[in-house]
Amino acid sequence: MKKIAICDSSCDTLEAMRRILAAQYGKELQIAAYPSGRELLRAWQRDERKKADIMIMDVRQEEENGISVAKQVQEIFGNVKTIFATGALECAEDIFEANPVYLLAKPIKQEKLLEAVERAIDQIEEGEAASVTLISKSFIARVKAEDIWYVESERRVLTVHTREEDIRVNMKLGDLEERLPEYFVRVHQSYLVNMKQIRVFSAKGAELTDGRVIPVSRPRYAKAKDVFLQFLGEKVE
Repeated sequence: MKKIAICDSSCDTLEAMRRILAAQYGKELQIAAYPSGRELLRAWQRDERKKADIMIMDVRQEEENGISVAKQVQEIFGNVKTIFATGALECAEDIFEANPVYLLAKPIKQEKLLEAVERAIDQIEEGEAASVTLISKSFIARVKAEDIWYVESERRVLTVHTREEDIRVNMKLGDLEERLPEYFVRVHQSYLVNMKQIRVFSAKGAELTDGRVIPVSRPRYAKAKDVFLQFLGEKVE
């Protein structure tokens, strides 16, 4: 059973979303409601079993910024699919700092809410299906592709950098590249990057959402840029 957390300072909005989701999903979705981001963080830190797979976060809360809370949640608890809700669309530009799945405009419409949750569920299931097996002399590790931030190659040894740990394995970068989904791009002879984690891409490097910068080689820059633009849904001239 997947879990969803709704965070909004309006009791009426919380209850309205809870009713819609309960009617649509029944027992297939466990729903928890929080009046503030602070309450959500406190509850999850006290008992990590309360952590949800999907989070609907109000951008403008009475005492805090919902985007800031969402970023804290992702830093502490990992990949929680985030749906933002806001009545002030001028804030929309800032939400991308937290890599959201969807942006809901208030007042929230039922069809848009269900569309957002379905998109989050689809992304979760795609992530569960897309995983790779890393085999070393001393261990075998099964890793979700979306949990990999980037891969670094040095003297035929790969370091697979994930949110939780770094995994070293004897393997060619090209062989791993063939087994990873299309949202990975080769930006350098020695680096492969998850485009879902790229915040800024330029000839100077690919800056990830956590601030790390991965080098982009001159020979690969143009092609990698085109691949990234296509990933973002932009036309390549």
